[in-house]
Amino acid sequence: MLELNVSTILLQMANFIIMALILYRFLFKPLQKVLKKREDVILGAMDEAQLAKIEAEETRQLYEEKSNNIDAEIAARKNEARIVIERTRQQMLRNVQSQVEQIEAQTEETLTKLQKEAIHQHKETIGELASKFSKGILSDLMSNQLRKNFEQEFLDQISNLDLSAYIEGTTTEEANFIKVIMASKPAEGFEKKLTDILDKKLSREIKLSYEIDPSLVAGGILRFENKLIDGSLMGQIKLLKKKYQEAV
Repeated sequence: MLELNVSTILLQMANFIIMALILYRFLFKPLQKVLKKREDVILGAMDEAQLAKIEAEETRQLYEEKSNNIDAEIAARKNEARIVIERTRQQMLRNVQSQVEQIEAQTEETLTKLQKEAIHQHKETIGELASKFSKGILSDLMSNQLRKNFEQEFLDQISNLDLSAYIEGTTTEEANFIKVIMASKPAEGFEKKLTDILDKKLSREIKLSYEIDPSLVAGGILRFENKLIDGSLMGQIKLLKKKYQEAV
């Protein structure tokens, strides 16, 4: 029969307890710390992974938002570009229309001006031809009697005028020099009649000088210092020419 030794059992139990304490102190506790540290590392890695996942999701959403915003901005820019292009086109059309209207107005103005110039030139030409024609015919038909008649009309014209206006600015003491321009040598007695008329109407000293100008055709011109009385046939032709040009 197996005998149990109590002291041996107690010794073995003591050895076991001591061994357990040694293992717990030097093996299990450090191992526990290592496992705890590894667990913390794993949990930290998991947290970091979760944060990275969240950040990745946020980045994806931000990218999608930016992408959507870019699409919207592109669409807005395209629409803005279309608006600018349309405004530019409308402005160009208005500018072209304005230029066309300006050119039309300038063309019309130019045509009107050319028309007026042509009409004026036509009047000048017709008047000049009529003047030359009248002068030619009257020169051919001119006779001594007609010349005398024109000389008498010239004297009558002077008699019916207020000559004081022709000698304004001169005093009664000053001599008035008057030039008489005749188409031809005046008839006998003409100079005396003219002198008598001037003496009567001016009541001051006058000095007459005579000059012949055949281009006057008939009659004559009485020239004061800066005024004249035109009683020549050529003067009448020019007056008719002017009236014709103004009337046409």
